[in-house]
Amino acid sequence: MSSSNMSGAQSATRALALLEAVTLDGGRSSANEIVVGMGLAPATGRRLIALLVERGLLMRISRGRYAGGDRLRQLASRVSPHARLIEAARPLLRRLAQAERATAYLGVFEGEMVTYLVKEGVQAGFTREQNQLEAYCTGIGKMLLAHLTETRLDAYLAAPLVPLTERTITDPVAMRAELDATRARGYAIDNREMADDLGCVAVPLHKLRGSDYAVSLSGPPTRFHPENAPEIAAKLQQAARQISQRLG
Repeated sequence: MSSSNMSGAQSATRALALLEAVTLDGGRSSANEIVVGMGLAPATGRRLIALLVERGLLMRISRGRYAGGDRLRQLASRVSPHARLIEAARPLLRRLAQAERATAYLGVFEGEMVTYLVKEGVQAGFTREQNQLEAYCTGIGKMLLAHLTETRLDAYLAAPLVPLTERTITDPVAMRAELDATRARGYAIDNREMADDLGCVAVPLHKLRGSDYAVSLSGPPTRFHPENAPEIAAKLQQAARQISQRLG
C-alpha cells in the first residue's frame, strides 16, 4: 500500500472513530475533550469535526459541543435487522405469489403486532410493507402467537380481542384452542377473520436473529378456505425451507 493510501485509510479510521465517540457522548462533553481523550491532535480533530458537520453526520448543539446529525439519523433509519432475510425471501415469495395468483407475505411479531416485511402479489388490499396489523385475526399473526411462551401469550390474551368480521375469534379460550390446533398441524388459517373477502394460510420460518417469522399466502375465500389449507401450506413450507437454505 502506498503512503498516500495509508494516509487516507488512517484519516478515514480517525473520522469514523470520532463520529462514533461524539455520537455516543451525545453532547455531554466538548469536542475538544473527546479529541484529546482519543489522542488526536487538536488541529486534526477540528478538521474532522468540520468535515463530519459538512456531511450532516454531526450537528452543533452548543458552542464546542456536537451530536449526531440529520444525515446520520436518515442513514440509521434505513438499517433493518431483517435486511438479509428480506433479500433472501422476496424473490421466492414473488415466484410463489405469481404461480398461485395470490399474495405472499413475510411477517414478524413486534410490539404485540405483526410487522409485514415483504408483500408480493396481485392483491391490492390494505396491507403494505412495514405496516402493522393485529395478530389474532391474521394467518401470520396466529402462526406467531402459537409460538409465544405461555407467559407472553397470557399477557397478550388479557387484552380485548376486537371483532373485525363475524368470523373473528374474540374469546380467549377459543383463541387458545385455535392456537393449539395451529401449533399441532404446523400451519395457521385466517378464514375471513380479518376481512370478509380474504382467506389466508401461514407457516413458520425457523427462528432467526432472536425472532420468529412466518410466511403466508392470501386470496379470495373461494380458494383460500380450510379445506384447501393443507395443499397451500405444503407449498408455503417448501418456500420456507428454500428461504432458510438461502440464509445458510
